[in-house]
Amino acid sequence: MTKEALELLRDLVRQDTTSGDRAAQAAAQELAVSYATATAGVRVLRRSASGRPWVLLGTGSGSGALFVCHIDTVPAGSPDRWEHAPFSAAADEKFLHGRGTVDMKGGLVAALAALRNAAAAGADAQVLITSDEEIGCRGAAEAAGSLELTPRIVVVPEATQNRVSLGHRGATWLRLAAEGKAAHGSTPHLGRNAIQLLAERVLGALGSFPLSAEDYLGEETVNVGTFEGGTATNIVPASAVLTLDVRTVDGGAPAIAWASSLDPAISAEVDLDLPAVRTPHLPDALAEQTTAPAAAYFTDASALAGSVAGAPIVIWGPGDPREMHAANEKLELESWREALRNYRELVLSAAR
Repeated sequence: MTKEALELLRDLVRQDTTSGDRAAQAAAQELAVSYATATAGVRVLRRSASGRPWVLLGTGSGSGALFVCHIDTVPAGSPDRWEHAPFSAAADEKFLHGRGTVDMKGGLVAALAALRNAAAAGADAQVLITSDEEIGCRGAAEAAGSLELTPRIVVVPEATQNRVSLGHRGATWLRLAAEGKAAHGSTPHLGRNAIQLLAERVLGALGSFPLSAEDYLGEETVNVGTFEGGTATNIVPASAVLTLDVRTVDGGAPAIAWASSLDPAISAEVDLDLPAVRTPHLPDALAEQTTAPAAAYFTDASALAGSVAGAPIVIWGPGDPREMHAANEKLELESWREALRNYRELVLSAAR
């Protein structure tokens, strides 16, 4: 099965499934479905009828392990930055190279192989394949609105070097827009500079931004992601927009309240508000595994946590997290083979 799984992985890496391209993501999902359902006992349980594509595959009633995987990737960027072409799926003895190898097509294929193992053994397991995770878990959110899942354990196969992470922070993305008044650049006193307004009221106030901490998840952070404004050097800018990426442990409400109270001339919109995920202890099915710190990134688990009947959620997958979103992304093949073994054992033990 390992050889066939590797062939599927290379085929998936050759597909450009950048977030936002629904057709490309749907086509790649069909490759995954074809591979999984080639084993008797694996079937498509539910799938999206419209909107962002997602598909739920399973072997039974859904009381075993559930793997939550996304098919999309971040953009590859300029090919000039890559030693191997980003969609070539070039391989050598140690690594498979290409966009999405680590984040997270390697984990997805390992989960699909485990699903086939479960079917062959008469065990119960499911794999949910989502889309547009990289732009805010949009596909998982749509799936959550249609599914009532009852797994024993939920695994998100993101890269953790095969150590078990028990959660991650949430994310609140804010869009702050300032309205000023245009004027000639030589008479700024006749206008109101929207860029300066945002700089003074927002950037100048970041020192008072409400940030909390949690023992395992760590400290909350805030990052200014973008800042746009102005049309010409000699015009007082009438509008400006900046975005904030807040990683939360205690929900997004404090950040939203802070942004909404800055200035009457500054509007605050919430682009994304995902909760933190925290499993209090290592699930019994993974008692022999090594634990890892909280994942630095967010995952589809934030969107699905309310739809899995309180099942423990872990982030546990092959690959080095430092490869995620990087040029020259590469997956260590031995790490991937270890995940194949881990997931096979999990689906069998979770069904006992």
